Amino acid sequence: MRSGAVPGFLPSRHGFAFANRWPAGPAFELRIRYLRIGVGEVAEGLCAGMCFAAADRFVRGEVPPTDTVPPARGTPLFHEIARRQLDSLHWLVMAPFRFWWTAARLRVGRWMVRDQVRQWLAIREEIDAGRPAMLGLVRTANVNPFSLTANHEVLGFAYEAGPGEATIRIYDPNHPGSDDVAIRLRIGGVAARPEPPAFATPPVSLEQTTGEPLLALLHLPYRPVPAR
Repeated sequence: MRSGAVPGFLPSRHGFAFANRWPAGPAFELRIRYLRIGVGEVAEGLCAGMCFAAADRFVRGEVPPTDTVPPARGTPLFHEIARRQLDSLHWLVMAPFRFWWTAARLRVGRWMVRDQVRQWLAIREEIDAGRPAMLGLVRTANVNPFSLTANHEVLGFAYEAGPGEATIRIYDPNHPGSDDVAIRLRIGGVAARPEPPAFATPPVSLEQTTGEPLLALLHLPYRPVPAR
């Protein structure tokens, strides 16, 4: 059995104490003379922004505020999370395309065992280096771009892996304060063979311990930002 963890990280201490539930309204507002144009709908969730902001604070040696209610629009914390949500999209292209392309491959049966193994090994490498890993949870094989909001992002901070399975412990903004939320991955040779055959059996089995659907697991880029 192999294991790894980001030293000192716990969702109950380093994650936000409020849930990823926001009242309807724009994340940003553009003002053009007398016009105000809303950009982004926060009611669809700010999971990536919350994960990025939590990771930023951990890297800086800070802990998040203990508020159990999401910050109001216009407050510094709201702007911080919304800004990091925008950063997570990587010029509004990379992350959304990764989710869409994976969903498209799932839909036509082209998301292979080796694809999922590569993502898992990248996550493992990140945690082994002592860094929180940004995980994309693909929850639908719908290729309609408007369905991308059904997907989710979480922060991986520890794992245990054997020859045919792995358990990744995560900070999930939908489950604040919970240190026992995890993703279970079962696949032949997941920990032992970095490049299994494309059509290896048994097929990939993924589940989140909180019961949400999970079709594929992605390793997404993250870069911390210093305090401002």
